[in-house]
Amino acid sequence: MFGFKLRTKLLLLSLVPLVLVVATIMLVVRSEMQAMGDVEIDRIRTDMMQAKRDELRNYVQQAMSAVKPLQQGSGDLAARQAQAVTLLNAMEYGSDGYFFGYNAEGVTIVHGASAAQIGKTTLDVKDANGFAFIREMIKAARDGSGYVEYAWAKPGAREASPKLSYTATMPGSWNWIIGTGFYIDDIEAAVAEAEVEIGEAINATLSLIGLSALVLLGGVAALSSWLAQRMVRPLQQTAAALKDISQGEGNLTHRLPVETRDEVGDVASGFNEFVEKIQQLVQEVKQGIESLGQSTESMRSVVMLTHQDAHVQKEETSQAAAAVHEMAAAVQQVAGSAAQAAEAAREADNESLNGQGVVEQTIDSINRLAENVNRSAGVIGSLDADVNQIGSVANVIRDIAEQTNLLALNAAIEAARAGEQGRGFSVVADEVRTLATRTQQSTDEIQRMIEGLQSGAQQAVREMETSQTQSSETIDRADDARGSLQQITHSVSTITEMNTQIASAAEEQTAVADEISKSVQQIADIADKATRNAEELSGTASNMTELERHLSNLVSRFKT
Repeated sequence: MFGFKLRTKLLLLSLVPLVLVVATIMLVVRSEMQAMGDVEIDRIRTDMMQAKRDELRNYVQQAMSAVKPLQQGSGDLAARQAQAVTLLNAMEYGSDGYFFGYNAEGVTIVHGASAAQIGKTTLDVKDANGFAFIREMIKAARDGSGYVEYAWAKPGAREASPKLSYTATMPGSWNWIIGTGFYIDDIEAAVAEAEVEIGEAINATLSLIGLSALVLLGGVAALSSWLAQRMVRPLQQTAAALKDISQGEGNLTHRLPVETRDEVGDVASGFNEFVEKIQQLVQEVKQGIESLGQSTESMRSVVMLTHQDAHVQKEETSQAAAAVHEMAAAVQQVAGSAAQAAEAAREADNESLNGQGVVEQTIDSINRLAENVNRSAGVIGSLDADVNQIGSVANVIRDIAEQTNLLALNAAIEAARAGEQGRGFSVVADEVRTLATRTQQSTDEIQRMIEGLQSGAQQAVREMETSQTQSSETIDRADDARGSLQQITHSVSTITEMNTQIASAAEEQTAVADEISKSVQQIADIADKATRNAEELSGTASNMTELERHLSNLVSRFKT
């Protein structure tokens, strides 16, 4: 909507509220008429239902009046009641109207539509909705209300239709309940027809209101268009003048005529005052542009000289910074190499000290090994002597065993000569001889083992003597290695001290070179920054020159 013209907006401002009012009126009228129609529909339904109720009550009263003479007559009671039942079953009204009746126990005594129902108790019969309507009809007859609505299928139909019944209790001693009923679906059909007629009436009324509203809208639109055109014409003149200033020759001497004293006249007066101030402002801007052009040209010359000096300083400083940087890199490389050499010398010194310690430990171990070898040689020599002594003892045992064997043999011979008296002694002699034989055999085995021990002990003694000789030679070589390692350690320590001094001196030179490099780099950065600033100033001066030309062109378009 903000893209519409003012005339269109004024038309909308006058027409939209009117359209809303008309629409509101139509909605209110429709709502009220619909409410009135609903009230009328309810009245029609109520009147028709009341008419149906009155009709049923009249039918039941007519039936009771017909059998009243039989009830009040004299004679056999059963005969009179039978005549009354026959009369009620025969009574009809309309095309399918009939009467029904029940006694106090709810047994059917009258049924004009189906004689098969007479004599049955139908208190629990229910309609399509599960409603025990017969029980309710008997109850309504007793309490005086009389009317009961229920759903029951018409003859030959499957679906149930609404039905209204009326029952009443016959006065007197018979205590019969007489009633009748008919379908009331015709009421809803009549109500639906009435609803259609009321809806058509409402639509006709709304159509008439809508047509009247269209005529009113047309008149208001014509009047609003004329007023909008009268209001917009001065504004169009103002817009044309502004367009001429912005897109035409820029004539700031043009003024709008002030013809009215309303808001439009105020706009014209304000426009004239605004153009006058713009005219003065443009004149002052022209003078300022001329001064700006002169100042810009002077600043441009100064900036060019500054840029040249800064460029020369930047190149010289860059060369100095590169030389200092190369020197610092060389010194740093020397410092790194010296530090690496010092570190390698320290590692060699540590390794020499570690090797010297290992040699000392090796010499100690060899000395202990030599002592152990000497002690082992002494023990093995003692073992050899003990083994020889054991061999002598074994020889003695063997001699004793041989003598015992000879003695036992002689004893056995003497026992054999003695006969029976020497038999027991002969047995003992045999046992002794057997024992001596075993002892001799064991002694032989011990002798063989001792000979093996003697041979091993002698071999061990020879090996121990060889080990003693080799241990002495190893100790001598280890002493020589210890002396050499001590000399290496001393030399490496000297080299380490020298490399440390070289590294320290190189680090100091590196620090000094770094400081020089930083200072030179700062000078180079300052020179570079000065060069960039000079370039920016030069660009700014050029832009100001272009701006001055552009402003001159713009201002020259206005006629002052």
